[in-house]
Amino acid sequence: MKMSKVASHAEWIVKADHTPCLIGGTGIGKSATVRQLVDKLADGRKVVDSIKPNEDEYGFIDFRLPLYESVDLGGLPFINSDGQQKRAFLGNLPTGGEGLLFLDEVAQAHPSVVCLVSQLISDKRLGEYVLPKGWRVVLACNRVSDRASSNRLPTHLVERVQLIECDVQFEDWERWGTENKVHAYVMGYLSFQPQALNIFDAKSDGAQANPRSWTRLSDIIKTGLPKDMWREMAVSSVGELQATEFANFITLMDDVPNLSDIVNGVEAQVPTKGGVCYATCIALMDKIETASNDLIHRYFENALAFVSGMDTPEFSIFFVRQCVARRPELKDSSAYSGFKINNQHIEY
Repeated sequence: MKMSKVASHAEWIVKADHTPCLIGGTGIGKSATVRQLVDKLADGRKVVDSIKPNEDEYGFIDFRLPLYESVDLGGLPFINSDGQQKRAFLGNLPTGGEGLLFLDEVAQAHPSVVCLVSQLISDKRLGEYVLPKGWRVVLACNRVSDRASSNRLPTHLVERVQLIECDVQFEDWERWGTENKVHAYVMGYLSFQPQALNIFDAKSDGAQANPRSWTRLSDIIKTGLPKDMWREMAVSSVGELQATEFANFITLMDDVPNLSDIVNGVEAQVPTKGGVCYATCIALMDKIETASNDLIHRYFENALAFVSGMDTPEFSIFFVRQCVARRPELKDSSAYSGFKINNQHIEY
């Protein structure tokens, strides 16, 4: 299932008082999707890390299950004054209010912990502990094939959850990356090579290319990392092969036409090679993002006219989406209004 649909499907499952389990590769956004679900369920209430949120709050507790032992969930056994065996719970499970209990990496947890999770889902209780009625449970795990130390989910757990197979697709991540201002060079390269977004190499012990690692590389570059360090940083973020391809893409910037000519409406040669077209869009986006308020509308209009002359409309669509995400005031420009009228089928 596309990641853009997962939160909506999970919402319907929890509304029916059942438990969704998100299964997918590492770093594809499962945890972020759960957070989207929490925001939907909170319905305007403040999301808090609390086992007993107030009426105007919605609780969110995130357990990384491999870090916990059975006593952390099932409590410590003791003998009370009447000689009866009881359990003392550690105060880390919900006790009231409404919220979502997120049990992540369940396939990497100890079998004794998995058994407790299965009991909690099935019975809404663990011995004397009872899960409050206003709380919902969501699970997530990696696939066994992803070599993330995951085990196969036991049958007794699979039968108690609604499995959601998560599949990352570039158009979903592109929308997210635009909204979250992923660095223009990273966005440009992945738009040029969308299959590079999520490549799992089972033979490699090094870094893997996935949405999380590309986002991390973007964050590091945005701190002002010198360009001569980008390739080495990319190797440690997304692996040798993708780092090389990314570095090769960056060198295409040498073939970009004169930017000042373009933004000032001076005639320039429109590139025909796809990589150079993306590189030109990126360079123009940087130029427009840093433009002063008195120049930005003219720069955008001239740059859009130039990009629109490229072979396919995908370049102008990419260019406009990224520009308005970085400078929202461009939505008030005549160039943007005209572009939207001529491209009404495009989602912005």
